[in-house]
Amino acid sequence: MTGTVSGPGALMRAEIAEQPARWRDLIPTQRTAWEAAIDAFRAAAPELVAFVARGSSDHAAIYGQYLVQRVLGLPALLTTPSLHSVLGVTPAYPSGVQVAISQSGRSPDLAATAVALRAAGLPLLSITNDAASGLAGLADVHLDLAAGPELSVAATKSYTAELLAVHTLARGVAGEELSRLADEIDALATRAEGLLDRLEVEVGPIASKLADVERMMLVGRAFSMATAKEGALKLMETSGIAASGWSAADATHGPLGQVDEHTLVIALTGASAGRESVVDFAAAARARGARILEIGPAVIPGSTSIDAAAGVPDELVPVLEILPLQVLAAELAIRRGSDPDRPEGLRKVTLTR
Repeated sequence: MTGTVSGPGALMRAEIAEQPARWRDLIPTQRTAWEAAIDAFRAAAPELVAFVARGSSDHAAIYGQYLVQRVLGLPALLTTPSLHSVLGVTPAYPSGVQVAISQSGRSPDLAATAVALRAAGLPLLSITNDAASGLAGLADVHLDLAAGPELSVAATKSYTAELLAVHTLARGVAGEELSRLADEIDALATRAEGLLDRLEVEVGPIASKLADVERMMLVGRAFSMATAKEGALKLMETSGIAASGWSAADATHGPLGQVDEHTLVIALTGASAGRESVVDFAAAARARGARILEIGPAVIPGSTSIDAAAGVPDELVPVLEILPLQVLAAELAIRRGSDPDRPEGLRKVTLTR
């Protein structure tokens, strides 16, 4: 993306465009912290990894759950903050480590969960975009997302930075050199710059054609589950459209019955693992009258497609395939008469208890 933007969505558009540059800062700006986090993770000798998160950060944690289990061979779970902050219960955990992910680091229920898990013996690694936040201060080691201030209500650059932070942590614990991971991120950022330039041309006409859609269903598998959930959230936040994110396996049950000619199905086919089931669901949805937008290599007949991540390893596909959905959310909101920077009824930081 190039040039200066103004008017509705100006902040969101600028922050989407800023992402590749911010990714390049993730490791070089805080190498000592990364080394400390990797050492602390290994020293814990965990039998379990517990992710603490809400909202968009919870979707990054879903990605982390898949990644930790695949890369490190450790069971990983998503914590349930209400168990600690509302019900006042802390289960008995095996030896483990907790990874708290939050853009603001200020949510009371996340802090309560982190404190409870530390009392249960799980050291805390926190990943936030505010080194002065409460969650950062509680941590044994804090990692800064280095995304810079995010002013639009919809999280964009902080979300993709979270994905890359989780990826860096898992791969670093597995023994990969930080310098090699930094080079990989730099290459991914270069790829993203070209993609964003292309999206600036491609997405506008697509958004214009979809402005009347009443329902959206985003479908993926494995690593792309995070994208399905996060993409749906971005579309709901920015334009109030009824959107939901699903595994293709689950969507084939009840959700398929709600699909009709007023439904858009966004099929996430960028990753090779699980692609066949996503394609099968898209075919079934199309037979029921749905329109299909494919974020992937154009393998679904009759669909509109945007190929965002050709040749990228499956575990990094979510970092790129969310970009078309961020741009689509901004453009679609504007065409539906909303300002995606200031969605009605929403605030940047939600202080859940």
